[in-house]
Amino acid sequence: MSTPRTTENPQAFALFLRAQNYARRLTRQDLEFALQMFSSALTLDPRFALASAAVASVCARLYYNFERDATLLERARAAADRASSLHPNLPEVQVAQGWVHYATGGYEEAVRRVRKAVEIDPRCEGAYYLLGSSLFAAGRYDEAAATVEPALAASGDDYNVYIPLLNSLGALGRADLQAAVRVRMIRALQQHLERTPGDARARMHLALQLANEGRIDASLREVRLAMSLRAGEATVLYNAACVFCLLRRREDALDALRRSRDAGFQEADWARRDPDLAFLHGDPEFDRLYPGDPPERLAPPAA
Repeated sequence: MSTPRTTENPQAFALFLRAQNYARRLTRQDLEFALQMFSSALTLDPRFALASAAVASVCARLYYNFERDATLLERARAAADRASSLHPNLPEVQVAQGWVHYATGGYEEAVRRVRKAVEIDPRCEGAYYLLGSSLFAAGRYDEAAATVEPALAASGDDYNVYIPLLNSLGALGRADLQAAVRVRMIRALQQHLERTPGDARARMHLALQLANEGRIDASLREVRLAMSLRAGEATVLYNAACVFCLLRRREDALDALRRSRDAGFQEADWARRDPDLAFLHGDPEFDRLYPGDPPERLAPPAA
């Protein structure tokens, strides 16, 4: 007999596991591929709650990062509601609901949802990544920083969890802890890329951390390779801009941001909070691309 997380259909479960690997990469192409497989798993077993929750999470992320298409958001909500009707206490269902709130700027409700998921199962797929992202987006940097050790312990080889934690530590000015976490992320990314060399997002984040370490040539090599792997990918281009900022390459950074925005990444709040883009703060072109409150108000220095 199947359990809430599984299915009696082995083909559906195999599709789900394959899709999960692609969903972690978070590029548009990989998310769309994952969505196809999660949807196919649901076709094989319409009561597969975990697959329904995954559809909701992927649709919400596609909506947030790439295309503000109302049908994507409607599909996310419908899939989350369907998963909740099947198994409301499943932690992955709470994460799915959290992504729907996150995608529409409901960061506080996303935090509430994902904290519930973590209480049920700290190792729930993607839970700590969403928690860190929601806390960072809400400006609750201290709370995000407090999750570093439990988040890294629970998230296994999912390198995404490091990203909002490093951003929050950067916003707080906690350089020593940020440097220690960065070393761990570089090691995790290198191990991941040995297994999956074509993961452009992972390669771009390796470039970013190498830039922070002052390893300029290695960073440029990785950023160029990542951009060649996903030339028109919004999140890859956004992270390329972060790398170029750290390398003090203003025109390259602005060009990557323009291309990222044109490709769909239009989250001004996130861009203006991101400490990796501090090099562009006050630049008229940056303000035109990502208008909003001054970054100093959104990401105050540590006391």
